[in-house]
Amino acid sequence: MKKGLQFIGFFVVFFITILIVNTVRIGSTSVEIQNAELKQVNIQKAVDRLSKGLKIPTISKMNSDNIEYIHFNNFHKLLRNEYPGVFKTLDVNTINTHSLLFKWEGQDQTKLPILLMAHMDVVPIDQQSLDQWTYPPFNGTKDSTTVWGRGAMDDKGSLFAIMESISHLIDLGFTPKQTIYIAFGHDEEIGGNEGAKFSADYFKSQGITFDFVLDEGGGISNKLGMGIDKQVAFVAVSEKGYITLELVAKDSGGHSSMPGKETTIGILANAISKLQANPLPPQLDGPIKHMLNAMAPELGFLPRMVMANQWLFGGLLDGILSDNPAGNAMVRTTTAPTIFSAGVKDNVIPAQAKAMVNFRIIPGDTPESVIQMVREIVDDPRIEVRQPDGGFGRDPAPVSDPNSDQFKFLSYKIQEVFPGTVVVPGVSPGGTDTKHFVDLSPNIFRFSPIETQDGDLKRIHGIDERIGINAFEKGIQFYIYLIESLNQETRL
Repeated sequence: MKKGLQFIGFFVVFFITILIVNTVRIGSTSVEIQNAELKQVNIQKAVDRLSKGLKIPTISKMNSDNIEYIHFNNFHKLLRNEYPGVFKTLDVNTINTHSLLFKWEGQDQTKLPILLMAHMDVVPIDQQSLDQWTYPPFNGTKDSTTVWGRGAMDDKGSLFAIMESISHLIDLGFTPKQTIYIAFGHDEEIGGNEGAKFSADYFKSQGITFDFVLDEGGGISNKLGMGIDKQVAFVAVSEKGYITLELVAKDSGGHSSMPGKETTIGILANAISKLQANPLPPQLDGPIKHMLNAMAPELGFLPRMVMANQWLFGGLLDGILSDNPAGNAMVRTTTAPTIFSAGVKDNVIPAQAKAMVNFRIIPGDTPESVIQMVREIVDDPRIEVRQPDGGFGRDPAPVSDPNSDQFKFLSYKIQEVFPGTVVVPGVSPGGTDTKHFVDLSPNIFRFSPIETQDGDLKRIHGIDERIGINAFEKGIQFYIYLIESLNQETRL
């Protein structure tokens, strides 16, 4: 009996020791960062140029026949007029009529080039929401602190910050050691198949690959939550895949005065309820593990212990993260019913009911595995689960290594420009133009160097999209500093 108690005591001590060692180890990854010396820029002129860009309604529409390409032509003219030094110094090509590709020749041709990306198109405005905008969405209104308008954050803020940085460096007589390409797509909001894809095909035809690619993505926020009281820079090292499935219930229909025990609407509603009550399983390995490990050192001891010992607390961690939409989207393939259609008359039981359900696929899942899991959850032979006509499935993007020198370089530059910021690798819930470049570099990162304020992220694709002038200035300074740092002999 005594030996048994001793064994149990030894086991408990050993178990607790493992938990504590893992917790301490995960909290010891910090490096010393030197604050950057940032260049002074003429922010008022930069704001004026951004404002002009926001006035041009470069709207993408799913039916490309309805796109008013004259606005994209006008946007090109604006860039040429406002940044003559850039167009004179860099090689500039128009890709598939409306996208732009710049090449800034480097001095050292032995180094792989880098690629900076942004897109010039914006999403349409919901006409019913116009009266809720503080300023008209295409007025480019600016006040003492803010520039307002559709595209301010997504993604003309980054586009103009890149142009401002290159123009500034050219005026200083700077020449990069490493060739720098800049790609501005014109149809990112509808998939990039006519813009970014053509640019990627051009690079493939020329045999050009990249040291790293940097496109739009997570910004810098102080509202990540989870006990982190610092600013967080979210750098996506992958992005979710995509599939929309159609669920169809069929029956004989009939008169509403003599309904059966279930109707097609009830059958389909039950299937949707099952999907919402049974979310797809979390993926806490791979990029999610990297994300959690980056966050853990900023947490208190107990939550850090949970992060550090996912083998034991995985279920608890999933429960915590799943309590809010952002956390839930971080760790699993999300399920979102978006369209429900059935019936033609109030006294007729429909013979068919349909629903569309959209899934954003986390690395570790695939479109095929999602279809299989949906069929198992619905578990009803009366429900057909299929891809709709014209639908497509897209795998999650390959995961770029957050331990690579390229990621570390980017991380250090972010921390040097934004002191005290925690850099967190993760997975972008939405798609970007980088989906077309996954064969051109193992190091693809999605990050916008823009500090956001309360509610700013909800304004993207929504009402009162805007960008802070101070945040815009810091974004310009970030790109200047990043490009200058590429010329350093030792990056890390």
